[in-house]
Amino acid sequence: MWVFLALSAGLLQSARNGFARSLAGSISPVLNSWARFAFNLPLSTTLAAILILTRGAPLTSPRFYALTFATALAQLLGSVALIAAFRHANFARSIVLHKLEVLFTAVIGAVLFSEAPTGLAWLGILVSVAGVVAMTPGTVRSRFGAGSALAVAAGLLLAIVGFFLKAAIVELVVQNPWVGTGRFVVAAHTLFHVTWMEVLLLTSWLVYARRGELALVPRHWPRMVLQGTFGFSASLGWFWAYSLTFVAYVKAVGQVESIAAVLYSLLIWKEAEVSRQIPGMSLTLAGIVLVLTSGRPS
Repeated sequence: MWVFLALSAGLLQSARNGFARSLAGSISPVLNSWARFAFNLPLSTTLAAILILTRGAPLTSPRFYALTFATALAQLLGSVALIAAFRHANFARSIVLHKLEVLFTAVIGAVLFSEAPTGLAWLGILVSVAGVVAMTPGTVRSRFGAGSALAVAAGLLLAIVGFFLKAAIVELVVQNPWVGTGRFVVAAHTLFHVTWMEVLLLTSWLVYARRGELALVPRHWPRMVLQGTFGFSASLGWFWAYSLTFVAYVKAVGQVESIAAVLYSLLIWKEAEVSRQIPGMSLTLAGIVLVLTSGRPS
């Protein structure tokens, strides 16, 4: 189940990032991130309401809310950093550098959270990261400027998000043992709480510091709705998958997002020649296969 969820989430997230990229030249990174979460909120609220009506409201705790707030804040900062990177570097390069989060996640998980991948999974993670870097040959040779720094910062923040998020889900499971092993219910409720917190934080900032930007929403709302819809679907997949296995494994399989991002970059924004990307795509796929064949984490 987690494999299907991670693959689906990676592809959906790439589409969401594509809509964010299309808006990057027209609105600020903060408003762009706001659109992602604000147009996600009606969907996550509807799902949570349906679950409450059919399954009952889950019990929560102060620790759960603290963890969801930490998730929301770190994800907001990571999202803004990535969208800001789109304004300083091309789409594919920004996605490639931010996907170093897979390596960051594996290291953080092994050192701090007792989520040590198997030897074969480590190899798969490293091969997939090498493949992502190889997909944009100029990534290593190019000057490490503001766009690169923002993309790497986004990767580090999003790596941390995965562990805050998983801890929040585990806390909700502890409070509600009736959810069983599927974890869909707790993933959906956690998504709702993280999303409303993100919308509250970003709306407060826009009203306080950049009030005029909200007036741009009517002009760009169709793409914002699509960004929010794909963002909701991708986030639900990530949240659910994190609850089922190691965070690093989910992110490694989710590297399929990088392949999709390069294809978008090639086919939509004409940023490079497709033949240059084939070796990197092959390496990334090989790394994903290694992770999938590495066995269940201990």
